[in-house]
Amino acid sequence: MARRALQRRSSQLAFAWNSRQISRVKPEHGGRLELKLAESGATTARYALTIFTPTGDAETTATLDTTSGAVEIAAWRGSTPPAWLESFARALLRTVVRNKALESEWPRRLTRWRPEPER
Repeated sequence: MARRALQRRSSQLAFAWNSRQISRVKPEHGGRLELKLAESGATTARYALTIFTPTGDAETTATLDTTSGAVEIAAWRGSTPPAWLESFARALLRTVVRNKALESEWPRRLTRWRPEPER
């Protein structure tokens, strides 16, 4: 019974009750990625992925599988992220999959900022 309650709790976002009260900080330049663990199992996880840019935000879900190494990103909601940020998001997600093989837990939350690449 306690195990089932723990699984149910781990499938919810940490501080979900408070997430609407925290204002989203928009970067003045570059872009910020935020991954929040929504659901996890021994070999799979689903993350809420948000990309913040000065011109708008993009949200989606990402499903990760350590068995196959698969990273699946659903359709974007909101503004379409720049290609360089979407590429960075995929690289970060692949790193999470690789690191999961070495660690016992999926990371609950990751936030990364990157400057816009020079042209």
